[in-house]
Amino acid sequence: MNLFRSRCTALLLALSAGAAAPLAHAQGAAAKWPAQPVRFVVPFPAGSAPDVLIRHVSVKLGEKWGQGVIVDNKPGGSGVIGMNAILAAPADGATFGFVQGSAISVAPSTIKGVNYDFNRDFVPVTLAAVAPFMLAVPGDSPYKTLADFIAAAKAKPQSIEVADNGRGTLPHLASALLGLQSGAQFLEVHYPGGAQAMQAMLGGQTKMMVETYNVVAGNVQAGKLRILASMGDRAEPGLEQFPLASRTVPGAVAHGWFAVIAKKGVDPAVLARLNKDMGEALLLPDVVAKSRELGTYPRPGTSEQLAQYIADDRKTWQGVLDKLNIKPE
Repeated sequence: MNLFRSRCTALLLALSAGAAAPLAHAQGAAAKWPAQPVRFVVPFPAGSAPDVLIRHVSVKLGEKWGQGVIVDNKPGGSGVIGMNAILAAPADGATFGFVQGSAISVAPSTIKGVNYDFNRDFVPVTLAAVAPFMLAVPGDSPYKTLADFIAAAKAKPQSIEVADNGRGTLPHLASALLGLQSGAQFLEVHYPGGAQAMQAMLGGQTKMMVETYNVVAGNVQAGKLRILASMGDRAEPGLEQFPLASRTVPGAVAHGWFAVIAKKGVDPAVLARLNKDMGEALLLPDVVAKSRELGTYPRPGTSEQLAQYIADDRKTWQGVLDKLNIKPE
């Protein structure tokens, strides 16, 4: 009997050791990572707010890892060029994306020829930061509150001009969401870019524009523009003085956002390590301060939380695109 028990015990120990081996191997791989420079593909031009943020974070990661961290700008195509660059790289844990949400949630539904599918080709690592859209009017606007603006738009449908930086862009969709949720009909005016939309706003050609705070901050501080409301889901530090649009128009919540993603196939242990290290770096006091200067607000979390965030975001914007009958073009 004792011999039988000894053999059973030996067998159980062997099985346990066998089961633990893959876990130990995975932990070992993550502990050794990164063994080479790490590249973040950024679908924005150098000097843009998200580019500055990831460069600041990259310094912290490089110090922690003892490895070079490269920021590789691949702007253009509403983020599609950058997404394709991530997809073209090996899934070896050396290349990741620091991408805008619209490249995931909007571009595949508005741009013909997009050949990536997020759920098929990529995996979420962590949400990095959000940038709530602000509803700005000229400094001398007669509209003192968002309620005033909505009431005027309802009184004269399609007569109140709202500027954005292009049909199908997130500012346009955020404005459309505000209209759909409030029942107001704005006259949406699409400009080739944010600079032209701002010029039209300051020149009196439009009554409101939708943009992130970093874009309008200078003119707000100079008194040329005034913020009626933030479309954020909460009052971010430094933006507490601006009322939330959702308190006047339930459901009027819209952010630009940035996330860290990877090509499918990267070692899960490496992804877990990146999630941890990126989350810690984003919440360092000087990184938080720099982020706020840029009008972005760190919000790291788990990969599962990012997956749910993406699913909700895609559902929201697809609903707006369907209402507007916007198809890929």
